[in-house]
Formats: sequence, C-alpha cells, structure tokens
Amino acid sequence: TTMLPPPPPLLLMPSLLRRAETLLDRLIIVVAAYPGLITLLVMMVGRPRLLLSSSSSTTKDDDALLQLKSDSTTSLRKPSDASSDYTSSRKQTTNSNHKLTPKHQFPKGWQTFSYDHIRHHFNCRQRSKDMNKPLPSLDDWNFMRRTYTQIVDNTIKPWNDDLIPPTLGYSIVPGVPVPPPYYAKLSPGKGRGLFASRYIKEGELVHDGTVSDIIFPNAMKFREFVFSLPRDFSCDAAEWVWMQPLEKGGDYHLLIGINISALMNSGGKDWHDEEGKTVNAVPESGYEGKFYATRDIEEGEEILTDYD
Repeated sequence: TTMLPPPPPLLLMPSLLRRAETLLDRLIIVVAAYPGLITLLVMMVGRPRLLLSSSSSTTKDDDALLQLKSDSTTSLRKPSDASSDYTSSRKQTTNSNHKLTPKHQFPKGWQTFSYDHIRHHFNCRQRSKDMNKPLPSLDDWNFMRRTYTQIVDNTIKPWNDDLIPPTLGYSIVPGVPVPPPYYAKLSPGKGRGLFASRYIKEGELVHDGTVSDIIFPNAMKFREFVFSLPRDFSCDAAEWVWMQPLEKGGDYHLLIGINISALMNSGGKDWHDEEGKTVNAVPESGYEGKFYATRDIEEGEEILTDYD
C-alpha cells in the first residue's frame, strides 16, 4: 500500500491558496486536503510513469562539455567567472510568445562548446547575480517543457498528465495530486528559493527527483536545448543542470528539473552566507534522487541542499 503524504492542514489552506497562480492550482490544493477526492482522481487519471527519458551514459563529448572531474559536479551549479554587461530581460517571464532560436542562428562551433563556454556566450554571470529576477511563470515552465519535448525527446509522457502544475512542483507520489512540502518565493535582494509550506519532520521525504527530474541523452542534445532557448532561459537551464550517476558505481548522466524544484538553493560550505544558512535536505548518497530532511524544518524556512 502506498503511503500518502499528509494533506495540508486546514489552517494552512488560506496561505496556500494565496500562493496559487491559477484557478486550477487552487482546486488542486483544495483536493489535496481531502483524501477521498484524491482516490477518485487517481482512478480517473491513472498512474503516470516516471518522467525520466531514455538516456545513454556520459561520453567523451559529455566530459568535454562539462569538463567533468571526479570531484567537479559542483561546477554545474556555481556561477561562471565570465564577465558580462548583460542586463536581465525580465519582461520575458510574463510573455506567452516565447520563440525558439532556429539552428542556423546558433553560434559557430556550438557543437563543441563547453559548459563555461555556453555561460560565457550568453553572458550568464549577470543573470546569476540578479537577486530580483522573477519566479518563472506557468508560461515559462511550459515553454521550457515544450522545448525539451521538441528538441530533446518527444517520446516521454506529456507533463500535462500531472495535475500539479510546475509552479507548485509535481505530484510527489505519482498519480496523487499532492505537491512536495515546499513553495517557490522571491525574496527581494536575496533571489529565488524554496520554502517549507508546512512543518517537516526530520527524516521526511522533501523532494523526489526520481519522479520529477528528466535526463538528457547526451551532451549534444543539451547544447541544442540551451541554444534553442531565449537568453534568460538558456542561463537558467545552464544553472539548473547537473550531473550524477543513477546507481552506485554507474555512469554519469545529465539531468534537469523543469519545475520549481530547480530553485532549491545550497547551504553547503562553499555557499555559506552571513545569515548562517545550513543544509536541511539531502539525498542519502550521490546517486540517489530522493531528498530527506536532515532535521526538523519549520514552516516558512528555506529548503537548502548541498551542491557539493
């Protein structure tokens, strides 16, 4: 029998409903509070399969892209040192007319660009430093998902099978429309992050990447994906991608989350700030996709992992 996560307490409902972006989001939150309706929805919708695409392991080309070393996976998350005069075009996050960049407009030699070369090309350092860039809208997430489906893999099960929109995360139990116990928030001057939507007990599942993460089959598809996107999206995708094995001793794979889980920040020693943020959600190993609370997390506290 599948153990369902606890529904949001009724006292939290007004707060959760205020954060919902659409009428559908609000309906989902209300449904999540009443398990009887969940059972009915599961029977109607069915149990979607995992979103992981079929993929190959990393190749020499992947290593060239990301300059992979045995201890260098953190480079996928850290801002590049590339200089930039780029100013973030924030208007695009509310524009429903996003357009793909045709391949003939890709930069010369894009097929051999390394990770740092990609960030330098798009001048991503300034966007990384912009602590006031808005949260991705539902249009933004859906645009990135359509791009992945069109450019990378059109065989994966459509995301719209999940009743939880990417602005709220995903169904942490496949087929059960209950989001993870966090929400996305922009803190002016501090940037985007994830915050606990309720009290989370030590040892509780906080995030399940085996349900929400997707895999790039190879480095070339990742390059084509980022160069097909508008500049802000390209920089975000480059910041959100990482590499990890999916099993002990296994090959490394390129992964990304195209929902608010991508906004989880690090509290590791290399990311420590003056406020003393500390890690509170990590996987059990370097090849696991499930993140558990390392201690009790209070409602409203930022969810922090360790990129290292």
